Amino acid sequence: MSLGFLSPSRCQPGTTTSPLRRALEDVDPAIVQDLWLDGKVEIRGDLALVQPEDGEELVGLTPRRGYLFTEDDPADAVERLRAQGVLAYDATGALAGFAVEGERLMRRLTDLDLNELPTAGPFARVSAIVLRDGGERFRVYVAQELAHDVVLAVLDAARGLTPEGSDPRGVHVWDAAGGLTPEGSDPGGTHA
Repeated sequence: MSLGFLSPSRCQPGTTTSPLRRALEDVDPAIVQDLWLDGKVEIRGDLALVQPEDGEELVGLTPRRGYLFTEDDPADAVERLRAQGVLAYDATGALAGFAVEGERLMRRLTDLDLNELPTAGPFARVSAIVLRDGGERFRVYVAQELAHDVVLAVLDAARGLTPEGSDPRGVHVWDAAGGLTPEGSDPGGTHA
């Protein structure tokens, strides 16, 4: 039984929108890159049965639960994985993904051991799957309904790392009193 309605890849072009669209408007992709439509397949069952193909990465969270990240159509991967004997669902619409550059920035956002990736754990105070592509490029996947706020936290942390507190995109940060701080200023205690 195919659940094609879960797959953004099976929607009419132009009918889906990234949950990061507003947060990443005018953001340099060198700071944060939107990976929302990258194929993400949730797998339940014996992960030893899963045979990833070229362009796919299997991330095991437990021996019986994981995700397959694919460059191909995730709906096709779901059908193939089910034939391999595991439950699989297209999670592309459920998880938002983004890439960030810089280990220093990542250390501001998570206490996860960056040498032990991929893993799942806390990132900017929400559950996330974190992968390292090599060098200082990281991919982060979070529940799509939380993604906008998580990316704003990433941009705020990145702003604290730019020269002289300059703002890489004009991000405004809510201060403790509930007001907006001026661009480029530090509301005190927001940056590590």
